[in-house]
Amino acid sequence: MSELAGPVQTEGSDRVVAAPAVRAGDRGRLEELDALRGLAALGVVIFHYTTFYQWQHGHLQPLGFGFPAGNYGVHLFFLISGFVIFMTLDRTRSAADFVVSRFSRLFPAYWAALALTALVVHAIGMPQQRPDVATLVANTTMLQEILGFEDVDGSYWTLQVELFFYAQMLLWFALRQLHRIPWIIAGWLLLVLAYALALRQGWHFSYTTRVLLNLLYIPYFALGILFYRLHAARGSRRVNIALILASLATIAVAYEPVYFVVALSCTTVFALFLGGGLRWLRHRLFLFLGGISYALYLLHQAIGFAVIHRLERLGVPSLAAITLALALALGLATLLNRWVERPAMRAIRQRWQARRRAPAV
Repeated sequence: MSELAGPVQTEGSDRVVAAPAVRAGDRGRLEELDALRGLAALGVVIFHYTTFYQWQHGHLQPLGFGFPAGNYGVHLFFLISGFVIFMTLDRTRSAADFVVSRFSRLFPAYWAALALTALVVHAIGMPQQRPDVATLVANTTMLQEILGFEDVDGSYWTLQVELFFYAQMLLWFALRQLHRIPWIIAGWLLLVLAYALALRQGWHFSYTTRVLLNLLYIPYFALGILFYRLHAARGSRRVNIALILASLATIAVAYEPVYFVVALSCTTVFALFLGGGLRWLRHRLFLFLGGISYALYLLHQAIGFAVIHRLERLGVPSLAAITLALALALGLATLLNRWVERPAMRAIRQRWQARRRAPAV
């Protein structure tokens, strides 16, 4: 999931990062990122309910359309994540602040969504959707794939990708090497090319290295970082642009052609974002979608598939079943965001700040 976890926080008493004052123009631009995240999440949902459900299970009545492009919303998430995580670290005082920030944003909502998903699929889901206890416990870590377990919800695979990216960026922050991020990105791109060469030649390449370093997706995170550096005037503009072009070239060489098209499209979107061409995304509807995007992403697939399957077999037309599943997903995401995600994040951060302010005994 992209920075998947809710709106970018730019003001308020519960933040844990020491950010400089945010100009009104910057705040508006960050709202545009929220809106992009919401639209990307909605695209993923529509892809899953139309195209992917048809691939996996088959709608009882042919829809006559699909939305395969929505599958690539996750790549836009990864660019947004690169931008937001580097921005967060750029304004963070300590590694502990960053860990609290990420934990409070990700895990409470995730655990609630995981519990609700497990309950729904056990109640009305298809037999293959129902996880055993071990799988459910493994999923609480977000690291179920590397632990050898299935995802309770098929969308959860991106969460491990995000966590490993966060962990690597935290490491560079702790080592005080973020000022060398152009060299780090160059190293990432070389590793991606080495992985692609090994794959094509049939050579062994460490699975652990590939997963921990996110070699399938790291150029997208790199693009997000580089666009943040352009936005914040960090480093040489020429170097940042050259590395954006190098990232695109790496994707073109290392991955299937469709992923270059996706990367080029995402790069175009971010160029418009930096140029002020996405101000129309500040509409309240798009900002609402951005606010619930993480919850929507967490809740939509397994629950939606269970609902569509059950409704179709009760005689509800496929398009109506999809519409009802989408409405349910949006409703549940709104409730999760309002009653779990935001309150838990606020409570954890306020408690952390109080602990930091407490005098040493």
